[in-house]
Amino acid sequence: CSYLWQFLITLLEDSRYKDIISWIDKKERIFKLRNPTAIAHLWGYHKNNDTMNYEKLSRGLRYYYTKGILAKVPRQRLCYQFLDDTDKIAKSELK
Repeated sequence: CSYLWQFLITLLEDSRYKDIISWIDKKERIFKLRNPTAIAHLWGYHKNNDTMNYEKLSRGLRYYYTKGILAKVPRQRLCYQFLDDTDKIAKSELK
């Protein structure tokens, strides 16, 4: 996984990580970060970045807002929605 969104989907699809990230509504592609600190640590480990924290990870999530990949779910803390299917997202990242 070279992109944060791919990494998040990998975690979401792996039941070992259900305590730190989970689908709220898989059909609508809405998910919740249950332990954002742990997710940031795993992302940092994956990217070989010892200084990764949730503040930096959330900057990456906000970047996806402008790309139309991700949106914050209103009035719900740490809940996000993938706005497009992953095949379309992958193609847009390659541009």
